Amino acid sequence: MKNYWKKYKLLPVLTGALILASCENGPQVPPDMLAQVNDAFLVKDQLNAQVPVGFSDEERLALKRTLIKKWVNDEIVYQTALAEGMQLTPRQKEMVEQYRKALLAESFLDSRLNKNYRIAQKQIEDYYDEHKAEFVRSADEVHVVHLFVENRDRAIFKEIGESKDLLAIIKKYYFNTRSSEIMPNGDLGYVERSVLPSFIEKAVKRLKTGAISPPIKVKEGYHFVQLLDAAKKGSIRDLDLVKDQIVLRLKWQKRQQEHERLLDEWKQKFQIQTYLSKAE
Repeated sequence: MKNYWKKYKLLPVLTGALILASCENGPQVPPDMLAQVNDAFLVKDQLNAQVPVGFSDEERLALKRTLIKKWVNDEIVYQTALAEGMQLTPRQKEMVEQYRKALLAESFLDSRLNKNYRIAQKQIEDYYDEHKAEFVRSADEVHVVHLFVENRDRAIFKEIGESKDLLAIIKKYYFNTRSSEIMPNGDLGYVERSVLPSFIEKAVKRLKTGAISPPIKVKEGYHFVQLLDAAKKGSIRDLDLVKDQIVLRLKWQKRQQEHERLLDEWKQKFQIQTYLSKAE
């Protein structure tokens, strides 16, 4: 909880669209109203739309409280500005209109271009063969499985010591549903050696491929790590490791091609003139 603001400091800012309603006896209060400033209301759906998925209930509640407070403060400033006659400049109004056009155009294109473009296996392989230089490792990497436990359990520790599959242990005892502040439990895939905590990186250096480290004691508990593979700087990542990345690139290319095709089709319906010489 204490670190989630650091992890998600790029969260969307709550702008809070307004629901304004009034009657002869005053504003009509929405039944799902969460905050009110004069005749402006923040309702539940508006707030929920600003909270990303993946938060715990505790984190969601804390974020909602912060966003409600921000909405109230922003609304106070907005209403005060209106009361004092503040208006947008002509340039600001032009920017608002440009944004409205861009948002409408983007939404329209998404409705036409968001398709499940099919990518054949041969296309993936051809792209990989032609672009291997893009998949060269820039640093030494290791493929590791990581486990952190808070308390020493002799039976589990003995089982880990006799096992050749740390991930199976993690799944067996549901350790994959927990995480330390340093690294999550489970298969971390290939990671650069340099980004590992120093005490884990030292343990990995002493491991042979496939081996599981003894328990690494720290103040908070115990870490285990299994080395599945080590890859040197300058080596090329296998196709299996970059396949999803290639598929995304090829789908984006198909989308761009379809975009250009639609533009060429639509251009036939418009009278278009440009005067580049006047822009000099």
